[in-house]
Amino acid sequence: MNLKYLNARYALCNIGFMLLVSGSLGFAYNYLSQSGFESGTIGTVMSIVSLLGVFIGPAAGDIVDRSDKITQKTFITGSMVICVALSAVLLALPKGSFLILPVIIIAFAASTVGMPLLNGMAFVYEKSGVVINYGLCRGLGSAAYAVGSNIVGRLWGVFGRNTLPIWVILGAVLTAVAINLMPNAPKQAAPKKQDKKDAQPEESISVLQFFGKYPKTITAILALVLLYFCHNVFNTYLGAVLGDIMKGSTDEQIAAVQGNALFIQAMVELPTMFGFALILKKLSVNQVMAISAIFYSLKHIVLLLASNIPMFYAGMILQMFSYAALTPAIVYYANEQVSEEDRNKGQAVFMTANTVGGLLASFVGGWIFQLLSVRAGLTVSVVASVAGTILMVLGTGLSGKKGSTVTVRKKR
Repeated sequence: MNLKYLNARYALCNIGFMLLVSGSLGFAYNYLSQSGFESGTIGTVMSIVSLLGVFIGPAAGDIVDRSDKITQKTFITGSMVICVALSAVLLALPKGSFLILPVIIIAFAASTVGMPLLNGMAFVYEKSGVVINYGLCRGLGSAAYAVGSNIVGRLWGVFGRNTLPIWVILGAVLTAVAINLMPNAPKQAAPKKQDKKDAQPEESISVLQFFGKYPKTITAILALVLLYFCHNVFNTYLGAVLGDIMKGSTDEQIAAVQGNALFIQAMVELPTMFGFALILKKLSVNQVMAISAIFYSLKHIVLLLASNIPMFYAGMILQMFSYAALTPAIVYYANEQVSEEDRNKGQAVFMTANTVGGLLASFVGGWIFQLLSVRAGLTVSVVASVAGTILMVLGTGLSGKKGSTVTVRKKR
């Protein structure tokens, strides 16, 4: 197995994936709104995308954990092929066509389902003596998201809503190519032969069984759901939030500012992600999660109170201490808390917290925006964020050992 330039290859996977996501999730509201759908319908569509992720994500991780033939590479490649094909269909559908809705649901679900598998790949090569610098590689992915968001915002003024499916196709193709440049990850060693009477087949565990096996993860996941609920309200409806601040502006002007905001948000993540290994020498991963949760709520409060674009940009800068620290911390935390045989399942379950938060944000946020107001939707989400921070601090804030996050737990 050729492990040369492994970090560079893994970084390219993150770059391709985050370029894809910068279009599929970053501008979904803009695309659907300009296709003739209202906030409530858009919220329902995005909640279905999230709901699919709740079931497909853990199932995908479980399949890869148990199968000798299906790997992270093959699963992610397949999802990218689906994403490309359906995005091409979107280019052919006219505004107002209800066929847009089922096509975009499946395409966007395919575009995100591989993320927990990609996260899990950061650790499997340790068996071969090579450790991937996850923070650095994920940070380069954030840089790609920043650049991609800015470019999409600018292209929107030229190509309009067709910018999204074109960009998604390009990102999915790059991701598929990058993932296939990765060497095949080693599978865990097969268990020693046992007497027939003692041999027990290794069975898949459900999500409920997972929580029964790893009860310490429940508080952290509940906290993440609430934090991601607020995070996704702002990100999913960023176009609507900016429209509320920029009253009287055109769609193209809003998209341009949206691209700038997402660029700032992603660029400030880089120092934290690049230096995450150094952070873990000073703090335990539990402490990082608690501190980042506090900054998450601070960011959300600033964005809620923003009455102009400079203040909104200032809130985006707090991404440096919130999402930028929490994202890699979750991956390491899941790797610490879950046994080796459940690694991919564990990453998928933790990723499901984001998915559930996105589901609630899409559905609840969309209808509140439509029936009440943008401000009402943001206020509800910020209250949820503060509750999530309290749970995270209570559940993880004071425990954990410094530098322990790079060790993979042995099979029980």
